[in-house]
Amino acid sequence: MIDENARNFLSSANHYCTLIDSLYCLDEKNSEKLLAALLELYLKALKLPEVEPDNAEAPQFEIQLPEVDFDKYEYYWEVYDPYKLDEPACGSLSDDILDIYKDLKEGIILFEQDMLNEAIWHWKFNFQAHFGLHVVNALRALHSVKDD
Repeated sequence: MIDENARNFLSSANHYCTLIDSLYCLDEKNSEKLLAALLELYLKALKLPEVEPDNAEAPQFEIQLPEVDFDKYEYYWEVYDPYKLDEPACGSLSDDILDIYKDLKEGIILFEQDMLNEAIWHWKFNFQAHFGLHVVNALRALHSVKDD
């Protein structure tokens, strides 16, 4: 039996991946859809349950990434540690969007292979260690696009 929070996250992960699969350019309509999908992912990732994977080693996947073109919105400036005075660094919106996509897709594949604990563990671990920061960075960049 899958936890309701995990099922909700799976739904958001599928929605996000479907959105990215059909995203060709970034216009006002697409940026709002992407903002909403990212916010939903972040919120639902916070509620993922703590689980341990059933298998010590999760399978490796080759994920075919979709092509995205963010044109003039591809690169943005960011500060990696908001509590440390540092020079801004260049961020890449496509890197953020596609890294999130890859982490989600791997969990979706695990879920489809009935490796439920592995999928949930994968999503939660990667949210905390990797794609969560990409979500936050993409949100900040997309928020600026919205007002452009």
